[in-house]
Amino acid sequence: MTQPSILTELAEDNAWVITIDNPEAGGTLSLAMTQDLARACQDVPAEAKFVLLTSNGDDFCVGRQSPMPPADSRITAADIRAKVSHPVLQFYATLRNLDLPVISTVQGKALGVGCAVAGLADVILAREDAIFQIPEMNRDIPPLLVMTALSERLSRASLARLVLSRAEIGAAEAVRIGLASQVVAASDWESEIAVWRAGFADNSRTSLSTIKRFLNSAPELGFGPLCDYAATANAAAMSERYLPK
Repeated sequence: MTQPSILTELAEDNAWVITIDNPEAGGTLSLAMTQDLARACQDVPAEAKFVLLTSNGDDFCVGRQSPMPPADSRITAADIRAKVSHPVLQFYATLRNLDLPVISTVQGKALGVGCAVAGLADVILAREDAIFQIPEMNRDIPPLLVMTALSERLSRASLARLVLSRAEIGAAEAVRIGLASQVVAASDWESEIAVWRAGFADNSRTSLSTIKRFLNSAPELGFGPLCDYAATANAAAMSERYLPK
């Protein structure tokens, strides 16, 4: 049995590959793994063009080990915020704010935190056996951290349905509500991932990062400021091809 860990590699196609390596536990994230995952998102090499977020094993990520102290502990709301909520929200922000596009490849279960991590990517490839669920209300825990991560991706109705029903949804339904980008047959899984990687590898880092920054900025800007931003960013990106080499 291997030690659960987060693996990283700069691949030949300039993908920064981040892999959740805990197959015996369904990709469950420990506190240390969550911290390592955040560091992997912060330490993207300058040569990388995009990030590929994967997981070894049958499942993508079935959640994280509970950081809550024992029930008989004396702990305040401020303690919970500092020790439980803040670290996870910081990690979600780091993943969301990466300045390169992120592809997540989801096989099997993506539950709770796993659903949030997958959904923070820009392109979410869901193998036909993928299952997405936010089950925290089964334990009477309001999953506001997961909801925060998915608030830009899902409509209010879809997010409320997932949280309050606790229902599992498959890959096709995840695409329908916007939680995933594409359903991929198991027989085509590796080849379809390769197609996406090849497409990104053909682009410049400047073009890919310009698109990612627009995707991050769009929800926070009105149409007028977004027009100004798009014009400036597009001009800066396109001008690079005219610089002396």
